[in-house]
Amino acid sequence: MELMYQIIVSSLVTLLLLSFFMFLIYKIRQFRTNREVRTVYYKSISMIWLGIAMLSFGLNSIVQFGTAVSYLVGIIFIVFGGYNIWYYNKARRKFKGNLPIEEKAWEEFERNKKTSRR
Repeated sequence: MELMYQIIVSSLVTLLLLSFFMFLIYKIRQFRTNREVRTVYYKSISMIWLGIAMLSFGLNSIVQFGTAVSYLVGIIFIVFGGYNIWYYNKARRKFKGNLPIEEKAWEEFERNKKTSRR
């Protein structure tokens, strides 16, 4: 039983660190792009990873500490993390459909920019 507890806690902490790292990667991508649709697409992905981090933190607090306060805090983090994942996954699907349209408009913009210089 002790080994199972250690495996669960270490996997939740690993998931927490991985999701926070992925959140940072997509946040950096969001700030580095100059296209509007890609900006909100990367924001939605980063917020999904933040939701996963919140969810794993809530589960970790419930598993690791057995007090009533940790259960309350864990449930709050699980609810907010789950809602974050659900809401921003909907947004990600919406903006993913607009990426080809933006790519086509961006190519046309670049083509017009090159021809106007001549």
